[in-house]
Amino acid sequence: MIRVVALGALCLTAMPALAAPLVTSDSDCPSAADVTARLAGLWSGDNPGSIAAHVRVEVGQMTVELVSESEATASRTLPTEPECESRAQAAALVIASWLDTMTADPLGLAVPVEMPPAVPTSPQVRTPVGETQLPAQARFSLGAGAFASVDALGAGATLSGEAAWLRLAGRFGLAAGLVLPLPREMSVGPGSARWWRPVLALALRAPLTQGTWILDGGVGPAFGLLVVAGSGFDQNDTNLAASWGATAGVRLAHRSASKWAYWAELHTLIWPAAQNIRNDVAGSAPHLAALPRIEVQLGLGFSFAAF
Repeated sequence: MIRVVALGALCLTAMPALAAPLVTSDSDCPSAADVTARLAGLWSGDNPGSIAAHVRVEVGQMTVELVSESEATASRTLPTEPECESRAQAAALVIASWLDTMTADPLGLAVPVEMPPAVPTSPQVRTPVGETQLPAQARFSLGAGAFASVDALGAGATLSGEAAWLRLAGRFGLAAGLVLPLPREMSVGPGSARWWRPVLALALRAPLTQGTWILDGGVGPAFGLLVVAGSGFDQNDTNLAASWGATAGVRLAHRSASKWAYWAELHTLIWPAAQNIRNDVAGSAPHLAALPRIEVQLGLGFSFAAF
């Protein structure tokens, strides 16, 4: 009996262990660890033909490729979802569906496989060591920032607040921002003018990358309200004038595991119509001082995902 048990144990140790497919990814959204974790909950069989899977993310699409050590290769291209968790689940479903239909012959990869009609709910998986699970990206956020501004008249500073609605139409969202510059002063003839131009901007925004670090771009119209107050003249007046312009910029944001995001932004304000501060002098030509028509602003800020 002892000899039989020892032989059985030897046979069991000689059996090859189940080998999971090697998963790699060129992006952290989804990361290889996320796809592997979700694949473990969908498929637990052996790895026929020593299959390796690679996930490649491009703008607007995600490609899942399966390669064997023999010769067969298969790939499937899917539209990218906004959330990294949904991308990882979709990639794991593709890999699992291929593995379920494969035989020991890796040429079985050449047989097309249909995706399941409904995506099942995510199974309970372990969080890989060293990986930070990001929450699903919110649809509405509030933010604030501080900017340094440079234009033809010199440098200035601005404060801003924004409300952003994400993914209103596919990848595109809207952001409404209020920019409050510090008042500035310039000479006009014998006196000076103190001017202030707060701006209300509406931008169409879309993410260019996904993951922990998000790069997005935005462009849209801007409305400015110019407030000018004279000083040192025979008669000091205060005037208001509206101005229409455009804004465009890029933002690099870092998402943490909480609802907070921190970002750096570079944007430009353009005012197509020229605006001048004018001082009329009896018996002589009026004094004119032109306001800047292009402003470049660079700043830091934060956003809070409200829901």
